[in-house]
Amino acid sequence: DKVEPTELSGVLKGRKNIYDHVKTLIANAEKSVCIMTTEKGLVRKVELLKSVLKKAKSSGVKVKIVAPVKELSFISKEVRDAIELRAADENTKARFVIVDGKELLFMLADDQDVHEAYDMGIWIKTPYFAQALNQMFELGWKGLKRI
Repeated sequence: DKVEPTELSGVLKGRKNIYDHVKTLIANAEKSVCIMTTEKGLVRKVELLKSVLKKAKSSGVKVKIVAPVKELSFISKEVRDAIELRAADENTKARFVIVDGKELLFMLADDQDVHEAYDMGIWIKTPYFAQALNQMFELGWKGLKRI
């Protein structure tokens, strides 16, 4: 069978389009969502994704987030109950989402260096690469401080 590349990958331009795709990815997750983001990215995600994160939790999906944050006062209790959060080193620079070890969305630039209209992400549906990155995420997860 011929497989169309558009069914397995896509380029997203603009932060709104990226977040719309992240919402869809989380809504369709069956087991796990792993997110690596910046501090400002976490603030945005908590606000924009709170309903889909709560629904994922109620569906049995584990949501793990790593971000360079020290405190959580900006995150409501209901969102904190829906996610597991670990603190990354403040110099950690990565932005990606892995869903079920099958799909990956990663951003191409630091969100402090790019205007939201020009932010770009690449989505790929590739269990081979997504599982490899998921394994690295999990290894790093074990060594991070819970906050």
